[in-house]
Amino acid sequence: MSLEVIRRVNTAVAAEAAEQERRPYVPFNADELDYWPPFPIPNLAYHEPPGWEQTSQTWFVDKSGVGRPDEPALTIDQFKRELRKYVARHPGHGFGIVEEGEFQVYVASFKPVVSPTRKS
Repeated sequence: MSLEVIRRVNTAVAAEAAEQERRPYVPFNADELDYWPPFPIPNLAYHEPPGWEQTSQTWFVDKSGVGRPDEPALTIDQFKRELRKYVARHPGHGFGIVEEGEFQVYVASFKPVVSPTRKS
């Protein structure tokens, strides 16, 4: 896919994610990752759901299942190992696909945003 096509597809996915009110996937704990696949992380594309803020942490992951460990994109097993460490350090953070190409995805972490309470 060309970069233009990827951007167009991700823009459409973001609109759909907003319409469907998709939220980041939050694992109960790191052990939950042992039950993957299937891959439960929603595709949010450019959509940042209300109450969530994207962090600077992203992972480049092979979604085809045929990637090799020596390639730039993480295999699913490599990603699960990375995510397990992240979940242990950041409980309550969620995850969403923020960009999708033909064979790879970028997964980002999201943290809950606490709204300041209004004083009466």
